[in-house]
Amino acid sequence: MKQLFLTSSGDCVIDDIVKKLPKTPKEFNLAFINTAAEVEDEDHWWVRAEKGKLIDVGFSVDEFSINGMTREEIENKLEDKQIVYFCGGNEFYLLDQVIKTGCGEIIKNRIESGMIYIGSSAGSMIVGTRIDLVSTIDDRSKAPGLKSTGLKIIDLSILPHWGSDAFRNEYLKRFEAMYTEGVKITPLTDQQYVWVNNDSIQIIEV
Repeated sequence: MKQLFLTSSGDCVIDDIVKKLPKTPKEFNLAFINTAAEVEDEDHWWVRAEKGKLIDVGFSVDEFSINGMTREEIENKLEDKQIVYFCGGNEFYLLDQVIKTGCGEIIKNRIESGMIYIGSSAGSMIVGTRIDLVSTIDDRSKAPGLKSTGLKIIDLSILPHWGSDAFRNEYLKRFEAMYTEGVKITPLTDQQYVWVNNDSIQIIEV
């Protein structure tokens, strides 16, 4: 059973997500991957907020970065995890690290085997088809060799934080670049998430 929950801000919607899980949060081991944030110079307040909310609702949380890990090390870290959670930050850097370490292939295989994927912001963007629709928000130079635009686990391109004042100017400036044929663009507010449940895809608002 394939299940993904793709959010703008995981802490804003996790209370609703847990209602759709097959077991209570206390029955899950969760890998909290903070890689996307490690190249951001600002205070990582969103990482603390998301991790704290996950703990508050009852998850057993193991926080780590995949940066510098081998494929075997990542597989070992995920071996006893039923949920993997990728938090936000720089989506270019995150996708680059996911590909370089082999984590992308691991995640694809584990999702097909029943592991639940939760993404927040950049963590949601990387599983889609295009992360570069608004390429000026995050620093692409953090991943100079990146050639991929997404893992293509789902046939959507997520635009997180839609309607947020912090993203308004960049979204409006890049609207012409977003206006493209053949790309299923899915804007999400902080109070929405995409629920992929096998072949069903729903946008949920809380």
